[in-house]
Amino acid sequence: MKPVTSFALLSFNPQPHPFSPRICCQCGHQSNREGIIALTLASSKAAETSQYIKTLLLNKTLDPVVDQALSDCSDQYLDAVQQLGDASSELLEDGRKDVRASVKAGIAAAQSCENGFKESSGSEILVSRNAMFRQLCNNVLVINKLLEEK
Repeated sequence: MKPVTSFALLSFNPQPHPFSPRICCQCGHQSNREGIIALTLASSKAAETSQYIKTLLLNKTLDPVVDQALSDCSDQYLDAVQQLGDASSELLEDGRKDVRASVKAGIAAAQSCENGFKESSGSEILVSRNAMFRQLCNNVLVINKLLEEK
């Protein structure tokens, strides 16, 4: 059997480790450690993609349609970073339904970014980054659902 190499699968264990307290030291609430880790990864990818888009926009030889699509993506990824920041705050406050809505808004931003390239020659520019970001956000949704069931 091939070993599992997915970070999300290796790092997430719904059963608490016997030496890892599941209670937050400061407030006494149940820890949302897995959700915070997943959100941090998704937020980092969104911020990294936002920075990458800014670098691409420095290219003055871009087709005007691609330039506009990238400009729109820049705005959308800034929104995604904000949405995931909101989701982190919501998760810390046990607002798991709000987390779901914020993360789904982040996924919609990435999809909207990708849709902006449908009619341009630069349609492949962000496909893999968008796909990775959506997967990280989907990981957050799965973990959040598991936390809701506790």
